[in-house]
Amino acid sequence: MNLTTERFTNNFDFLRVMAALLIAFSHSYALLNQYPVEPFMLLTNHKYDGSFIALGIFFSISGFLITKSAVHSTSLLHYAWKRFLRIQPLLIVVTLLSIFLIGPLFTGLDMRSYFSSPETYTYLRNSFPATGIQFGLPGVFEHNLKENGINGSLWTLIVEERLYIFTALIFFLQHKYKKPYILLIVFYNLLYIWNQKIGQFSSSNLLNGQSAYYALMFLNAGLFYLSGYDFKQKPSVFYILLIGLLLAVSLIFPAMDYFQLIFFPLLVIVFAYLRMPTNKAGKWGDFTYGIYIFSFPVQQMLIAFAKGSLKPLQLFAYTVAICLPLAILSWHILEKKMLKLKDRIK
Repeated sequence: MNLTTERFTNNFDFLRVMAALLIAFSHSYALLNQYPVEPFMLLTNHKYDGSFIALGIFFSISGFLITKSAVHSTSLLHYAWKRFLRIQPLLIVVTLLSIFLIGPLFTGLDMRSYFSSPETYTYLRNSFPATGIQFGLPGVFEHNLKENGINGSLWTLIVEERLYIFTALIFFLQHKYKKPYILLIVFYNLLYIWNQKIGQFSSSNLLNGQSAYYALMFLNAGLFYLSGYDFKQKPSVFYILLIGLLLAVSLIFPAMDYFQLIFFPLLVIVFAYLRMPTNKAGKWGDFTYGIYIFSFPVQQMLIAFAKGSLKPLQLFAYTVAICLPLAILSWHILEKKMLKLKDRIK
């Protein structure tokens, strides 16, 4: 089965698009200072928002597929080249647009002050999030309701790209030393449990907060791939319901919350391999990354234009109406062409 055919036998494209839209939906409430009434927050008694679900989907899929990519890459350079082509080209474009288009249009400073500020140019570091990012530009969105960040969604790319680097170890360890790598991830899980449930011995981001949480979701999803289990086998309804029930229990009871990091990725991966009409969601292209990376700055611009008069559902509708065409153009003009170069380096 070739890669194109295989792509249309799973729900990875469908899940990613839904996750990207769900993040835009959740941000439509958060950026208007109406986070407490976001529907998922209300449904879960203010424990989880839509972004929690969406990021769980993203990191689970990414961990599974990036691990697969590392194992099947022909060299470390080949692996790194594929990751670069998927993330950096559009990110570089969006970074430049933020500095030279969004910044000048929405800054409260005069053009001389804006372009003479060092912070205008240090924003270029956002092209490579693994080194950290800068959220704001001088004087930009300073009167927006919630925050003045240009693209708050980029924080996830810091975690994602650092995990790409870590996962590169699989290329070196996949044959003789795969088991020690797996044991290292298991040990990381145990350290996290100890720090969270038994006695906190570290305040490091490696063991606390969202970064550690989603990193473990990514790495545990990778372990499911390395397990060698064939998820393409048709899962029984009972199997899916059981995983869903275990995940629900881990979400409801605080003492069980660690198990979200196992059952969430497992449920996402099992669902991804269900045979259903949504298998062909990517028939016209993969618009996920475009939706994800454009939505936050578009929302910030809309809020600035409207001066706080928008309602969340209005903001979400306008965001989709603007970002979906941008994502389609981005895919066909840039992303698709970049990905065709993936085998130029082996």
